[in-house]
Amino acid sequence: MFIRSITSGFLFILAYSQFGCSDEIAPETNKQTSYVPFPRKPIRELTGQEKTLLVRNDFVRIEPGEFLMGSSDLEIGHQVTEALHKVRITKPYYMAVSEVTIDQWNMLQPKMLRKDENILLPDNLKKTIKRLKLELPQEKSRELMLNPDERVYTVEILEKLLPLLQRKIKLTTDATKKKKKVSWSVGDIQFGLKEVQEFIVGRKNLPVTDISYPQAKSYCWKRTEHAWSVARIPKNMVFRLPSEAEWEYACRAGSSGVCGLGEGDKLSGMNANINGGKKEFIIGEESYLINQKKLVSIRLSKNKYPANAWGLHDMHGNVYEWCYDYYDAYPADELTLDPIGPIRGKERVLRGGSFIRTAYDSRSAARHSVEPSWRGSEIGFRLVLGYPL
Repeated sequence: MFIRSITSGFLFILAYSQFGCSDEIAPETNKQTSYVPFPRKPIRELTGQEKTLLVRNDFVRIEPGEFLMGSSDLEIGHQVTEALHKVRITKPYYMAVSEVTIDQWNMLQPKMLRKDENILLPDNLKKTIKRLKLELPQEKSRELMLNPDERVYTVEILEKLLPLLQRKIKLTTDATKKKKKVSWSVGDIQFGLKEVQEFIVGRKNLPVTDISYPQAKSYCWKRTEHAWSVARIPKNMVFRLPSEAEWEYACRAGSSGVCGLGEGDKLSGMNANINGGKKEFIIGEESYLINQKKLVSIRLSKNKYPANAWGLHDMHGNVYEWCYDYYDAYPADELTLDPIGPIRGKERVLRGGSFIRTAYDSRSAARHSVEPSWRGSEIGFRLVLGYPL
């Protein structure tokens, strides 16, 4: 199975992944237009109490405005699919500061649909477990049977380590007070506890991947229903995927350059989790060539890469993000209002690049598309809290 990268013009083979369910697809596509085939519902003014529900640190308010979507012929990495055109966003919306994490995904899923893949422990944890002689429950897995010397765990199993370590700290503390001989110092065990806790938190806060378009939309609806049930969001607003125009407007944050970071002229492994391992993979001059070769954990209080002017993190790199729209050529209209793409199509839009993509694939204007059923190891999504499209 292949994923089509429109910006780079070559087919990239993704890691093997199972298919999810697919949208029903019509044989023909309709060109993008500002026309909507049904009347839009008038927006009800929010009450004072409802407005307080929108004061939160995990979403940023994106104000309405006008911008040039796409890229000019002079932009580095420009593709013909990125025709420059004017777009006006007429309504405010709230975009998530970060991509949806594994932990956020799991909270709304039955156990069989949770993301908790088998993990090979990093060397530091292996040494800690061996040094402290901790007995861990092991799950049977194909990897374990093939490599009996390697321990394979899930986050759920590793969490069972925490009470064991806490108990060991208490027993060691009591023994030390009674001046009994102990095998490890309290500080040594506390350091091991911190290592395990940090690993678990980091793992849970990785962006969720291998998510198809229908699965992403299903999550949006589940989260909306839950938020409505506990009065966490206004009743006339929903969690949803951003339109392609909303995504690029938020990504640019007022910038007209190749990216929405800094002056908009540099994009590399220094300011985004992309493949910046070679000079020809980055845009702008950098002292260091960096390729993490892995996803980066997301934490509101401790992000590895800088945010754009809106306060949004990882709009470039880490994982591709699903957008609401079917993919098609941009409209030739002089001005488009709140575009949502064609009403039918074969592929859905992905934006932002990923940890295995170059700076050219991760620019603000770079467009990608795949069939809605595709679930790739570099594909995740980001939420918008706003009015229904």
